[in-house]
Amino acid sequence: MLRLICLILLFLTTQTSQASKLFWGISAINQEITLNLNDGINTTSSTDDGTGLGIYADSYYQNSYRFNGTLSHVSYTNFSISSLTASADYLIPINSQATFFIGATAGAATQIYSGSGVTDSAFAALYGIQLGSIMVLTDSIMLEAGYRMRFTRLETEFTGTPVTTTIDEINETYLSLIIFL
Repeated sequence: MLRLICLILLFLTTQTSQASKLFWGISAINQEITLNLNDGINTTSSTDDGTGLGIYADSYYQNSYRFNGTLSHVSYTNFSISSLTASADYLIPINSQATFFIGATAGAATQIYSGSGVTDSAFAALYGIQLGSIMVLTDSIMLEAGYRMRFTRLETEFTGTPVTTTIDEINETYLSLIIFL
């Protein structure tokens, strides 16, 4: 999985004859997760919302496909979730200024509780689907709005206790500003 992500990121950062333009973007992200807390006897669930930022690179192929590499960080009340993903989207042009897309994503995520170190964090693969729209504003600036549904198994064990937390799904809405360099 890590090799696939590295290959896609390498593809995105080098322009080839197949990838005519490289676009860079920054995203404002709103995530919603369901957190399952197991104390060794009972399991309780709660939902939580977090906000954060993402940076990414896009490359388009034959005006029908987009390949994307994204690094994001979202903060919650007691923890944060960071992820590195690679995506492929199918583009559905509406007119010269608007395009819908649908695609798939895969990568990895980590969850770190406040006051904990990296060695205490949870790490898991994630995969999912996404859809949204892209609006061309100028020759070098676009706006993108989308929704991502990603599945994972982020499980954190608290040292010295039977308590574990698990996140199985991450739902995300985002708004991005995309710039052609």
